[in-house]
Amino acid sequence: MRRRKKFFINGIILTFTDLIMKSIGMLFGIYVSNKIGSEALGTFNLVMSIYSFAIIFTTSGFSLSCTYLVSEQFEKGNLLDGLKAVRSCLIFSLILGLVVSFFMFLVSDVISRNYLKGMISPIPIYLISIGLPFIAISSSINGYFSAIRKAYKSAISQVVELMVKIFTSIFFLNFYADKTVESICICLILADVISEICSCCLLFILYKIEKLKTIKYTITKFTFKKKIIKIALPLSITFYIRSGLSTLKQFMIPARLVLFGLPYSIALTEYREN
Repeated sequence: MRRRKKFFINGIILTFTDLIMKSIGMLFGIYVSNKIGSEALGTFNLVMSIYSFAIIFTTSGFSLSCTYLVSEQFEKGNLLDGLKAVRSCLIFSLILGLVVSFFMFLVSDVISRNYLKGMISPIPIYLISIGLPFIAISSSINGYFSAIRKAYKSAISQVVELMVKIFTSIFFLNFYADKTVESICICLILADVISEICSCCLLFILYKIEKLKTIKYTITKFTFKKKIIKIALPLSITFYIRSGLSTLKQFMIPARLVLFGLPYSIALTEYREN
């Protein structure tokens, strides 16, 4: 009964947090669209579609893998084995995040020249690559908190992330962004990266605090590397295919309309209809 109660409470917390964050995010999106104008908003949405696709490659599979392995070991009472699984997931996540980050850095010129048609420089893509390793780490830690039925800690980090993103975006747009599309995109992407870094640092601190509660137990030699790969790889492939098709659809329609010089209001109307 106690576990069911914890599960129920965590579900309520996550549900209400998600509703509140989406409501605030919607209002913030309206503010940004009114602040930057249709042309900059259209270009920023194209950059964010690339950002979202990179995040899928960075995080898919590891959060669920961490949740499964930690739950399995904690159910057996092997708390430090569960923490060892978290460590393995963090290492794999960090490696993948760095690989994807390095790849994004290498192809930034190609993306800017061929997909964004030179509307902005590669600088926003460089900023995206900086945030990917932090997002990867956050994904595994969120999986750990879900496994130990303390998802409210993930919810706290999400709220902090959103607040940091809103305040930094408003600050950059008001004091550093000029009227150019590139400057606006840089400010918004930079604010997002800063919020991801803050969220990751907070999650890592909360994870370390939680970890201290289990240090007194004996560490065993159980290895989780093969299990992580067996769980994460099929999930990752599925996520890649679905996200690739979805991102392609989201990218092509606004790109075609923005590049031909149509007002963004028309582009937004057609996109919603499709």
